[in-house]
Order: sequence, then structure tokens, then C-alpha cells
Amino acid sequence: MTLGDALRSDRSRNLDALRLVLAGAVIFSHAWPLALGPGAPEPLEDWTGRALGGWAVGGFFFISGMLITASAQRSGTARFWAARARRIVPGLFVALLATLVLALAGGATPGSAEVLAWFARAITLISIEHRLTGAFAANPYPEVVNGPLWSLSHEVLAYVLCALFVRAGGARRPATVLAFAALAGAAGMAEGILPGRLATFAPLFAAFALGMAVYLWRDRIVLTPGVLALGMGLGVLLPWQLAVAAAGFCLVALALLAPLPRLKHDASYGMYIYGWPVAQTIVAVSPQIDPLPLAILSIAATYPLALISWSLVERPGLAARKAPA
Repeated sequence: MTLGDALRSDRSRNLDALRLVLAGAVIFSHAWPLALGPGAPEPLEDWTGRALGGWAVGGFFFISGMLITASAQRSGTARFWAARARRIVPGLFVALLATLVLALAGGATPGSAEVLAWFARAITLISIEHRLTGAFAANPYPEVVNGPLWSLSHEVLAYVLCALFVRAGGARRPATVLAFAALAGAAGMAEGILPGRLATFAPLFAAFALGMAVYLWRDRIVLTPGVLALGMGLGVLLPWQLAVAAAGFCLVALALLAPLPRLKHDASYGMYIYGWPVAQTIVAVSPQIDPLPLAILSIAATYPLALISWSLVERPGLAARKAPA
């Protein structure tokens, strides 16, 4: 069975379960700095040089590279961007309101101008400000109210580059796909010499671009034990900027081959955007909590919020695109 065959079958729904696992991994990883303070080593960090959360975010970008390329190929420009806005903005809008409520309950004392600026910068994804004055001031990681939102602006920029590449016809030429993926990989490897936010974006986009290439070559990739072994070997041997894409491919392949139960709800986005403020609130209530109990409680407490977000906010917005004009 090729990757393309699997993606065209009901097995593709297993990717929802995979994204949910990755979102849970981000929450799990963040429990260590939230319980112990900034700079506390997160799971896998000492062993691989990157935290579990970093691997999970890279996996998200790899999967997004596959799925967003598919969307860009089958949709016109206006329809493509309308779909992206419906997927991101409504859930983010409500999550920001919930974050503000939890921050105020956690002792935040921002003025109205600070709140408006914080909300406007976050909802537009221009430059997300993570801090609100006085929020969770007694916590080991004070004032940071929703750290993981930093990745959303990078993801949207990746969407822009993907859409431009597809519209320019690059997706129809194998040599161009290879050159694009190689250039993105090289930029990711050069993160140490790149300035500011570009240094953060480059390795994430390398994973995204390699996901694009894998999707565009989906009918040439046969899901066999040998291919999985090759992906795992590359994940071990390559530097992180490229290894994360190899790991992402292996996770996608395993998810598509596994008899995972189909989920009725896609709660991964909600898990990602609610996990941090929920964990901060738990720490505020239980100041001496250790990282592992915090991780477990945070995942358990965030999941119901994610289900509500999907059922009442995200899914209705997505359903609107299927309605006749």
C-alpha cells in the first residue's frame, strides 16, 4: 500500500488521533518548566538535545506540510485562505478569552490598554505577547499566560509559502519539489546563523517543506517495514532539523497502518491552545505540585475544554464551508 492509498482511505482519519497525541506531548513536556521554572530540563531534552515538546511541534509542522499542500492543490486562493481562517481564528478567539479569564483569576492586573494590545496582537498573529502583568505571579513561571501560541504565526507563514509554491506550479515538477525541500532543509540547518524569529521559523519550515514533498510523492512511497526502518534510521542519524521530519514520517506511517479507533472529535487544536493556561491554573492552586502529576492533571483537565472548543466553536466554523453559497 502506498502512502497515497492510505491517505485516500478511511485510515487518513487516524491522523486526528496522531495530532491529539502530539498535542498531549506538548502539554506533558511543558509541565516541567511550569512546575520548576524556566530552564528546567524537559523530557528527552538531555538525551536528544531537544525537548519532547519541540519534537511534537516539529511533528505538527510535518503533518501540516502534508495536509496544507493537499488543501492548496484542491482549492482556489480565496477558498484556501477562508478555510485556514475558519480553522484557526474562531478557536483562538475563544481560547484567548478563556486565557484572559484564567489569568485574571490567577492574579493578573493589566490595564485595559494592555489587555486590548495583548488580544489584538494575539488574534492577528502578528506578534503574540505571552505575558500579562501580575498573572500567576507566585508560580515558578510567572506572567506567561499561553506560551505555545508562539508557533501559530510561524505556521501561518508556512501556509503562505506553501500556497505560493503550489500556485506557481512548483508542485507539478519533481525537480522543483526536490529543490524546494533541499533549500528549506539547508535553511533549517543554518538556524544558528539566522537572525531573530527567522532562526525559529527555519527548522520548523524544514519539517513543513519535507511534509510537502512527502505528500507530493505520496503515490511513489510504499509503506513497508523497510521504508519505516529507513525513516527510523534517518531519525537517529540526522541532526534535529531533519530528524524531526523523519520522525514525523514514521509517526504518520505508523498511524496510517495502525488499527486505531476513529475519533468523533478533533480535539488536538483545543488541547494545544488551552494546555498552558490550564496547567498554570493548576500550579496556582497547588503550588508544590511535581512535574509528572502536573502533566497528567493538565492533560486530563484540558481534554474536556478541547472537546467543548471542537463541538461548539471549531466544528461549526468548519461546517460553514460545506454549506452552499
